[in-house]
Amino acid sequence: MAQKIQFNTSGGNPVCSVGGLAVLRVIDKEKRQAHCAYVGSHLIARLRALQERHDIIGDVRGRGLMVGVELVTDREGKTPVKAETALGVLVGKGGLHGNVFRIKPPMCFTKDDADFLVDALDYAMSKL
Repeated sequence: MAQKIQFNTSGGNPVCSVGGLAVLRVIDKEKRQAHCAYVGSHLIARLRALQERHDIIGDVRGRGLMVGVELVTDREGKTPVKAETALGVLVGKGGLHGNVFRIKPPMCFTKDDADFLVDALDYAMSKL
């Protein structure tokens, strides 16, 4: 029986470890996690308000800056949309049917950025 050997070029590498530790220190020093929780709460609240205006939004879910906006043809049956995800807004799509916008901005994303995103989605959805 042949033995399987696994390795990688960066695992445990001291230079990579020092770089990773430096990034973690900056995240801690700048309180990036608290920032993401604050901006993410604002973003989710704005998206839920948008859900009240547009029946195409079946669900808004997430935590921090990792948010999903599910698009449906009807909220009761949760029937996934098809072509309507092509709103002209550059946002990743996912979900089993490709009908969930995946919003995963970088940690430097601000409340102004969140407002811009929601306003752009609102404008695009108003054109459907």
